[in-house]
Amino acid sequence: MKIRWISHIVLLVTFLAMSGVVYGAGGQQCQPEVVVFFGNGVWNDVESARLSNKILQNRLNAYISGTNLDRTITYGLAYNPSEGYLEDLLETFEQDLQTSYSLFWNYLAEWDTMPDFLQDKIIAIANEVDAAVVSANPSVQEHIALYNQYLSESKVIVLVAHSQGNLYGNIAYLGIDPQYIDGFGMVSVANPDSYVAGRGPYTTIDEDIIIGSIPLSLPRNLDNFFGPLNWGDVWGGHSFIKSYMAPGHKAEMKILNDVVTMINKLITSNTSTEAVEIVNTYNLLRVICGNPGTTLATLFQDACITEISTYHWCDEGQPAGTHTLYNIDTGVTYGPFSGTTDFRSWVSYPNTYVPAGSYEVIDSEPSTWSHTNSGGFVLIKGIVCY
Repeated sequence: MKIRWISHIVLLVTFLAMSGVVYGAGGQQCQPEVVVFFGNGVWNDVESARLSNKILQNRLNAYISGTNLDRTITYGLAYNPSEGYLEDLLETFEQDLQTSYSLFWNYLAEWDTMPDFLQDKIIAIANEVDAAVVSANPSVQEHIALYNQYLSESKVIVLVAHSQGNLYGNIAYLGIDPQYIDGFGMVSVANPDSYVAGRGPYTTIDEDIIIGSIPLSLPRNLDNFFGPLNWGDVWGGHSFIKSYMAPGHKAEMKILNDVVTMINKLITSNTSTEAVEIVNTYNLLRVICGNPGTTLATLFQDACITEISTYHWCDEGQPAGTHTLYNIDTGVTYGPFSGTTDFRSWVSYPNTYVPAGSYEVIDSEPSTWSHTNSGGFVLIKGIVCY
C-alpha cells in the first residue's frame, strides 16, 4: 500500500510540473536566442554532414563552457545535398559564377561617385540578379525559409560554412528578409568564393590544396600544420574534421573564436542597451483601493524585463510582496519576483527574458493594489529585443 501511495504522489507531482512552465529570476538569459548552423561542402552525404555538425557542436560547447554563452546555443544543419563527384563540381562552378555576377552588380550599386539616376538603375538590376540567383537554387530556398523563420522569432543565426557551403550561404544571404538581415552572420571555412556574405571572417589554411588551386578565391590566411600537408587528410588539407578542426591546431581555435565573436556581435546589435518603459497603466484619475481584478499588459516585442512596479497607496506601509507575469496564450508563468518598497510602490527586478504576448500582471497583495476601473497601476521596464 505504501509503494502504491508513493507512486500516486509521484504521478501527481509530475502532472503538476508538466501542466505549466514557470520561470523565476534568471531563469532565461536576457538576450536573443542563438542558433548555429553548419553548412557542409561537396561530396558529403547527410551522415558525414551531421558528423561535422556534431564535431562543431562539441568543440564549441567546450570552448564556451563557463562563459555567458554556456548552454544558450542550439544547433542546426543547413544541408547541401551531394549529387556525386562530377555533379557537385559542376554545381560549385555554376554557383561561383552566380555569386560573382551578383557581387559585380552590387559593387556597382555601392559606387558613391555614380550619378543618382544611374545608381538607381544599377540597384534595380542588382536586385533582379539577386532574385534570379536565389530562384535558381532550390536547396538554398529551403535554407532561406528556415533562416527567415528563426530570425522572425527574434533569434540570431551564425552559419559556419565549409567549402561549397559558403556558396550556399552567400546565395542564401541574398534571399533573407531585409528586416532580419542584421540577425544573420557567416563564419567562413575553406571558401571557394571571392567573398563572405555580410563581410564575415574566414579561415583558409595554407595546406588546403583544393582552395589554393581555385582562381579568385579568398587567399589562404593561416599556416595550420607548419608544413605543406596534413597527411591524415586525403583531400589535401581540405577536410573540415581532419584539417580545419584538427584538435590543438590554430585553425580550430580561430574558427571557434570567430564563431563566438560573431555571436556576441549579433547579440549586441540585436539588443538595445538601455531599459525603456514598455507598459504604464498609471494615470491622474482618482485612486481606488482594493482588488482591481484582472490587470492585463501587452508586450509587443520580446524583452528582458528589468523592472516591475505596482502602486500600493493603501498598504499602510506593509512590506513589499511579489510580481508575476502570466502569459494568457501559452500558460507560461514568469516569476514570482520579490519586490522592495519605494514610497508606496512595490518594485521588483526580474532581469528575465519574456517573449512578446498578452500577459496578466499578478500582484501578491491585490487588496492594497491601487487602481482605476481599468485595472491596477503597473509600470514595466525592459530591454527590447529587435
